[in-house]
Amino acid sequence: MNGRWAIGMLAGCSAVLALGGCAVAPAYHPPKASAPNRYTSGKPPHKTVAPTSGPGGNAQMLQFGPQPARDWWKTFGSDDLDALVHTAFVNSPTLARAQATLRQYQYLARAGAAGYYPSVGAQGSVTRQRSAQQGIFPPQLYNVFAGSLTVSYSPSVFGRTGLTYENAKAQEAQQRYNLQAAYLTLAGNITSTAITAAGYAAQVDATRSIVQDQQQVLQLTEHRYQAGAVPYTDVLTQRSQLASTRAQLARLEQQMSQARHSLATLVGKPPASFQGSVPDLSRLTLPGTIPVTLPSRLARSRPDIRAAQAGVRAAHAQYGLAYTDRFPSFTISGSYGQSAPRAGDFLKAPYNIWNAVLGASVKLFDAGRLKNQSEAARAAFQASEDLWRETLLTAFQQVADGLRALDSDATVLQQRHAQLISARQALSITRDQYRQGSASFLDLLTTEVNYSNARVAWIQALTQRYLDTTALYVALGGRAWPNTAASHGSGDQSTDSRSS
Repeated sequence: MNGRWAIGMLAGCSAVLALGGCAVAPAYHPPKASAPNRYTSGKPPHKTVAPTSGPGGNAQMLQFGPQPARDWWKTFGSDDLDALVHTAFVNSPTLARAQATLRQYQYLARAGAAGYYPSVGAQGSVTRQRSAQQGIFPPQLYNVFAGSLTVSYSPSVFGRTGLTYENAKAQEAQQRYNLQAAYLTLAGNITSTAITAAGYAAQVDATRSIVQDQQQVLQLTEHRYQAGAVPYTDVLTQRSQLASTRAQLARLEQQMSQARHSLATLVGKPPASFQGSVPDLSRLTLPGTIPVTLPSRLARSRPDIRAAQAGVRAAHAQYGLAYTDRFPSFTISGSYGQSAPRAGDFLKAPYNIWNAVLGASVKLFDAGRLKNQSEAARAAFQASEDLWRETLLTAFQQVADGLRALDSDATVLQQRHAQLISARQALSITRDQYRQGSASFLDLLTTEVNYSNARVAWIQALTQRYLDTTALYVALGGRAWPNTAASHGSGDQSTDSRSS
């Protein structure tokens, strides 16, 4: 019997076990949920009203069917916003962490594929030995030169290797979709935060203008008091109103600074070194047409939904692995080498050594540990399916909320604009009447407060319209990730052909 016979025996055993292998774990079936044919109850909105003729006051048309354009934030027409998003894509530690995590699981998937192949190793040694036997003197000293090749393989008799690889590939796919979701979330957060900062800046400018107007009213009231036309309480009341407005201004300036600090963090810079420009609210362009992905397509394209489905696939593979642990496992190993007392004799046939081992192990009694671990893995698999359904329902809700918000925002802005025009006209008339003495200070104060509130409310309504448009783009899964972060495989839909 020689080494070639041993190698042939190992190959034969491997073939028998491979051909006789069978998958004992329950088969995987992708989770299915019927997507509705619309997002909202009743007739879906298709076009909003046109609240004003100014910036952000145009009507919005909803075009059902196509997906949002790539780099959807560019539809707001702001170079400053575009620069912020791209800076974040380069510097964000959140994206860097997600990219590193994806690379981690890519390497783990490659490591999982190695289970389909045998491992081969080599060993070599040189030994100096001393041997002393009774009646033989002096003791003998000699060398032993040895070298061998070893081969080991764990055949996938019950599908364990395939399940290990499927689990690794599904986790890789899940991390790829998580990276896509990180890009989308970051773009949405930057756009929302930049618009919020722009809204605060507009409120600050408006409030500063209101402070100047109230200072002029205070001077007028003081002059009228000195002339004996009004009581001193009117002066005190106007001073109080001015102080209240200045306090509101300080609060708005704080909120604007906090929004800039949040932007700095999102783009990966400390607040002290952040030099990015915040968009001007009055120069933003409100998208006139918004593509709305159909529900059935949203369920197949939004990154967080696909990540959840890949998580279901990974959980099923883990359940399968726990299930196959209850069955026997096999190993095949063998080695072939040479041993000789002199280096020159190392390759001579009389000194060859070999071995071949076919091993099997099975757990005979474990007090139900493997069975309970298998049941726990099955429960985790069922929980992952429920998480996928929850993610799907949340996505539909977010789109439905966004569609209704656009319709409501247009109506609110229309009414806020009408309120602002009326308040401005009332303040202008009341000021003239107050100068002429035909209106009381209380009338002036009331119209002054109404105008201040109307102006701030109009800016807030305009800001909210941009924010809700951004939220709808994100809810629709608007693409924000580069091609390198796109999934070309379908780790959550199918398995590799080797994982039988």
